[in-house]
Amino acid sequence: MAEVYPSDNELLNLQSDSETGVEYIATGTAPYYVEFRKLLYRLLLAARRANDLRVYDEGGLDVGVKAGKFWLDTSLVSYGGSSGNTLADDKTNIYIYVDSSGSLVTNEYAGFPDMATTPHIRLAIVSTSGGDIDSITDCRTGHNFVMPYGAGGVKKVIEAHTGDDTLTAAESGSIHSNLGAAGTVTLTLPASAPAGTVLSFAVQAAYELRIDPGTAAIRDDSGQTAEKYKSANAIGASLSLAADLAGDWATIAKNGTWTEEV
Repeated sequence: MAEVYPSDNELLNLQSDSETGVEYIATGTAPYYVEFRKLLYRLLLAARRANDLRVYDEGGLDVGVKAGKFWLDTSLVSYGGSSGNTLADDKTNIYIYVDSSGSLVTNEYAGFPDMATTPHIRLAIVSTSGGDIDSITDCRTGHNFVMPYGAGGVKKVIEAHTGDDTLTAAESGSIHSNLGAAGTVTLTLPASAPAGTVLSFAVQAAYELRIDPGTAAIRDDSGQTAEKYKSANAIGASLSLAADLAGDWATIAKNGTWTEEV
């Protein structure tokens, strides 16, 4: 069903909108065009933020993107806006987004990147054919809202492993334990993980928990040798690792005794 309006009498007696400050034009007001411009002025002020990072058609295969800003953790990233962004022709879907450094990407055709490994702001999906733009689907919805930690969002995922497993970069930020294990468990770190990928480990059963870096190295005070796992077997031992710029893993937190494979 369509959304209903207030009654005619209510509409005619409305004076202003308290949330946006937009004032309704009273019946019989003159000169009407001045009041209309006032109304438009207030509406534009109220709608201004809705224009941030909006993708729009410039004719042919060109699109423009309005300026805007977004938060990446505690850093405010700015995108200055652009025009004359020429898109590829005859594409069913072009996924347009701004990456974490504030750079515009207009040549992605398979889908938006995985948010866990490539943080970005999704702007639009554009369809092209015959040298023109067929449609622009706004994809900014959702970027204005983040569920607070206490309400159930943005919490860390914790997974208990009773057998060997290979982790992925998409699991960045998660915690992995050997709760319920009845023997040694080996967890293999993701290969070629993007720098900044963080994975944490906790010993919750009195069996050896091994963290295998594959061909990389886990760098800490117990050793920095490539292809050597770290291990601990005392309940309460924990280890947090971050992928570094060299393709290895930096130890960013450690509790208890962890030793390197001999």
